[in-house]
Amino acid sequence: MVCGCSALLPLPNPRPTMPATPNFHANLSSTSCWIPRQPMPVAWAFVQKTSALLWLLLLGTSLSSTWGQAKIPLETVKLWADTFGGDLYNTLTKYSGSLLLQKKYKDVESSLKIEEVDGLELVRKFSEDMENMLRRKVEAVQNLVEAAEEADLNHEFNESLVFDYYNSVLINERDEKGNFVELGAEFLLESNAHFSNLPVNTSISSVQLPTNVYNKDPDILNGVYMSEALNAVFVENFQRDPTLTWQYFGSATGFFRIYPGILVQADRDNREHFKLLVEELMVKGVGVVDQALREAFQILKQFQEAKQGSLCNQAVMLISDGAVEDYEPVFEKYNWPDCKISTLADTQENVMEYLHVLSRPMVINHDHDIIWTEAYMDSKLLSSQAQSLMLLTTVAMPVFSKKNETRSHGILLGVVGSDVALRELMKLAPRYKLGVHGYAFLNTNNGYILSHPDLRPLYREGKKLKPKPNYNSVDLSEVEWEDQAESKRVLFLTNDYFFTDISDTPFSLGVVLSRGHGEYILLGNTSVEEGLHDLLHPDLALASDWIYCITDIDPDHRKLSQLEAVIRFLTREDADLECDEELVREVLFDAVVTAPMEAYWTALALNISEEAEQVVDMAFLGTRAGLLRSSLFVGSEKVSDRKFLTPEDEASVFTLDSFPLWYRQASEHPAGSFVFNLRWAEGPESTGEPTVVTASTAVAVTVDKKTAIAAAVGVQMKLEFLQRKFWAATRQCSTVDGPCTQSCEDSDLDCFVIDNNGFILISKRSHEPGIRLKKKPIPT
Repeated sequence: MVCGCSALLPLPNPRPTMPATPNFHANLSSTSCWIPRQPMPVAWAFVQKTSALLWLLLLGTSLSSTWGQAKIPLETVKLWADTFGGDLYNTLTKYSGSLLLQKKYKDVESSLKIEEVDGLELVRKFSEDMENMLRRKVEAVQNLVEAAEEADLNHEFNESLVFDYYNSVLINERDEKGNFVELGAEFLLESNAHFSNLPVNTSISSVQLPTNVYNKDPDILNGVYMSEALNAVFVENFQRDPTLTWQYFGSATGFFRIYPGILVQADRDNREHFKLLVEELMVKGVGVVDQALREAFQILKQFQEAKQGSLCNQAVMLISDGAVEDYEPVFEKYNWPDCKISTLADTQENVMEYLHVLSRPMVINHDHDIIWTEAYMDSKLLSSQAQSLMLLTTVAMPVFSKKNETRSHGILLGVVGSDVALRELMKLAPRYKLGVHGYAFLNTNNGYILSHPDLRPLYREGKKLKPKPNYNSVDLSEVEWEDQAESKRVLFLTNDYFFTDISDTPFSLGVVLSRGHGEYILLGNTSVEEGLHDLLHPDLALASDWIYCITDIDPDHRKLSQLEAVIRFLTREDADLECDEELVREVLFDAVVTAPMEAYWTALALNISEEAEQVVDMAFLGTRAGLLRSSLFVGSEKVSDRKFLTPEDEASVFTLDSFPLWYRQASEHPAGSFVFNLRWAEGPESTGEPTVVTASTAVAVTVDKKTAIAAAVGVQMKLEFLQRKFWAATRQCSTVDGPCTQSCEDSDLDCFVIDNNGFILISKRSHEPGIRLKKKPIPT
């Protein structure tokens, strides 16, 4: 049985001066305790500067439950905590350079400004930018509508038309003689970063058809021939707005024209997936549709008479795997036309006819309604891209026949549309303006999440990522509610929410700002010459997902990193580069202030002899402007966790959605107090147990009684080093004469070091680090 007592101890603001052993206090006047039936004595102390708790749990002894009779005096436990905490604090401040970095920001406080963030103004500005971006997409679609309707007006149907076009499934395909197959002529394809590195042709579109549609049917040929006029508009739209992605025309006759042109293949994954789905289908029971149809027609009739429901056309459609026998009495009673579709061949003929009927009022009135979809997954990227890259929304409009002879019939020619990557939309809410914990999100008018940092639309099944069921019908509460999982580390934040609609769309924008330092933004300034010099340091990198400069539009800029683009912009080497001048100014300032850290870390590394104990693998820092510096104290091959600070480990770097985890955690603790995280190294020699520890601390700046987080700095070290430090500290005792009566190495004594969230950092048992400390001993 275990009894753990805890006390809330104040954390004084550490002075950013010379490193010194911190003072530790144990306040026993206010405690709360888990009390089992037979209380056992527990000694504990608080490692203050490092934000770690030292718990000693005494198990399996017959000691009295009073402190005075315990074999290990509280003074001894406090000595252990002081020794371990002091050594650890000195090591962390030495190798991280945290005191130097705090001093460098302190030196420039007089030139800094800290402004309060106006959440309402921020959400309004973001909303306007998004509205302008989405309006350009609508204008592009309207251009396609006008071109398609005009092309149809000028086209005369030709039953014997002969016309070759680029079939997306057949392009570049050759027969056994090496000749291009029919409709499969040579089609130039080049990988394009703007289209997720897929091979495309941005000078022309291609055409896709279902397998059950004859690709030389007269209706198909006439439709494809007529829609060739869209090629010029596709290209012109893309040149006018290079942020456009896929544009397309879906014809009512059954073909699909897509720009840029692309090769569509039934790859092995798709074929195997389809086979699995077919094999899982089961025919079971008999569907009795009579009652369902009667109920459906009754509901439809009631809504029509009461003028309720949507204002669009309404219909009841039954889809079955074969003809049903009990539909006729229902249709006779309600006097509806025969809607039976009994064969596959009926599908195109009948369903498309119903579409014409349903669309007739819109055609006659020329109602070109603009439709925006819910978020959906881009299936082309499912196997290769991050989750945030896959969600899209589509803007679409109907295309009608304007010919006088068909105007009264209300002929729907098809639908044109364009995709909008939600990731591109969210770039208009720059991360640096939202603070460490702030974020932006989008909702639809149905209350569903369109984009949110905590929306996880995929789950992993084996090695594959698959969409979650109903991933596009998640409401805000489902991603905002507290996660009760015990494996989570907790940050207590108070957030303010700001909302507004995005005009002329069914979307609304929300901005979340955390109270405290999240209410302020730090503004610095420096000369271009000084900042440019410090940007060129080899240890410096910028957040690759942040938009310092727009590099994904002009083909000449797409190969530039954000750092390279910023340097070109500052040197005026490229007059066409568009950059966020405020963000560039802040990253210049941070580059100047943090530049001395490179020399500090380099000197430290040079003074470490090869024979000396390898204490720390690396030091690193990040700033509120997305600047990242790091320095190795060991050879790259000896780094314990090589994924750390790389794009493979999103939690450790600046992303479009969030600051690094070590930065976020440090920012919620007093500047100067280190926060720890265990990490699991990967590789063939991995034991599956945590082997690496990161420790980070925040650097704060105060101007006119307003405090903002300027940066965070930390180190990565081996867990083994931390353990050796601790066990060495616990071999000491407070008695002057004679050996210690007991130590943490005794079999009847369990010693733990836990972090501020109650997770075990150090234990005798190797499987316990990373596990939350329980009320009872963890079985071995």
